Amino acid sequence: MPKKSAGLVLVHVRWFDASYQRGECSPTELCPLIELESAGLLAAEDERTISIALDWCASEGVWRYIQHIPKVNVRRVKRYKV
Repeated sequence: MPKKSAGLVLVHVRWFDASYQRGECSPTELCPLIELESAGLLAAEDERTISIALDWCASEGVWRYIQHIPKVNVRRVKRYKV
């Protein structure tokens, strides 16, 4: 059985971001923002951002594939101890 990683937190973040539309759009087709969902291991957090990573390499002490989400765009965060 694998050894449990101490102190890791898995997070699920529901947030919104700007969107981009190509080609022609009528006023009723405009989509000025999009709601997203991201999940990963909590790499860092402060008053402005939450950073989540896909991978944690404990032997090297490094995160990989990190996404930084501005907290002003966050709708909800759920946290789970690993």
